[in-house]
Amino acid sequence: SNDGHLYVYSIVHRSFPGVPVPFVSAIVDLDGGGTLKGNLLDVNPVPDAIKFDMPVKVEFRDAGRKDKEGNSYLAYFFVPA
Repeated sequence: SNDGHLYVYSIVHRSFPGVPVPFVSAIVDLDGGGTLKGNLLDVNPVPDAIKFDMPVKVEFRDAGRKDKEGNSYLAYFFVPA
């Protein structure tokens, strides 16, 4: 399933050089089974804007990097449903 619910999250304020912060690292329980870890996008990275068990969906987006031939990498992210 591409739908799920937020199980737990952490707002990351320190990361590797070149990685913009803050961002929301999340663990999501998918509807129908399975659990994924990824970043939650399209939310303000403050606790008041994020609720445990909130419905989310998986989206595939440009990961912001390219291979040596100039092709974009795609990655999955979570967004509020």
